[in-house]
Amino acid sequence: MKPNPKNYNPSPDYLRELVEKTGLSQSKVAESIGIPSRTFRDYLNGNHKSKAPYPVQYALESLVD
Repeated sequence: MKPNPKNYNPSPDYLRELVEKTGLSQSKVAESIGIPSRTFRDYLNGNHKSKAPYPVQYALESLVD
């Protein structure tokens, strides 16, 4: 898969869907992509100051493929 920022979708629903497809826990996914678990949970709940950046989405998509 090649990164394509045009596919940026920071929706918490989409991110949770990707997590589910990995078969890993949220904390394991966060560890795998190199971000703090708390920050990742905030992205998934829509509680973060900003939306999940595209590299987070891409890393998640890479775990699924």
